[in-house]
Amino acid sequence: MKVLKAEYDGPDSDGDITVTLEVAMENSSEHEVEAVKSSCLFLDKSGIAVCGNHDNEDDLFIEPGETEELTIWSPYLKANDINGEISGVTAVIDATLYRCEFHKLGEHSVPNSPNDPVIIENGFDIGDMIKVLGTGIFMEPIDDDGETRIEVRVGIRNVSDVHFDKVLLKAELLDKKGSEVDESTDYQSAAAFSGRILNPSFWGLKPSRLKNCTIKLSLSVFQPIGSVALTTELKKAK
Repeated sequence: MKVLKAEYDGPDSDGDITVTLEVAMENSSEHEVEAVKSSCLFLDKSGIAVCGNHDNEDDLFIEPGETEELTIWSPYLKANDINGEISGVTAVIDATLYRCEFHKLGEHSVPNSPNDPVIIENGFDIGDMIKVLGTGIFMEPIDDDGETRIEVRVGIRNVSDVHFDKVLLKAELLDKKGSEVDESTDYQSAAAFSGRILNPSFWGLKPSRLKNCTIKLSLSVFQPIGSVALTTELKKAK
């Protein structure tokens, strides 16, 4: 990771200092990078952290050996927090690069009634790390407005010592012609040796609208493949 820009502007009348951070992110791994998660801390001239943020997530695509530019989101610096002394303030940026493993879970019918859930035995293993434990599609009872809710539940277990920051289940509700009616996603982190339920859902639906509909499912597992860090001093914007 290389700094392209680390500049500040201000303070304004409210004492806010705007910071612009831009970096060049290189993929030195053998895998395609499809997401980057970053954090940023601002240190005063004594090396004390005065503010920052974390879990900034960017979807991008970097092939092995390639480099992409990335803007790191940063909060305002408060002039009062650094006694008005911006000189010597540094930014510490940490970033983790992720590859995405994509799996199709098939296209399945919507339940005909709340008493008739659709249960699919489509479990499988992702390497020796993630176990996918099949799929259930459920319909809630019709409410007073004549509408219902459809919920998809896919159970996963992380049976490894690797922490997965993001496992995402995407559900596409399709009509009988194959046109998309709605889309829903749910994602969770998967700590080492733990289980999760992913449950995207659709609501406000008339039963007549669901006739002959199907739900197309896919699972994306984001696995860390590398991390980078840098410290840079802020310069006055020109």
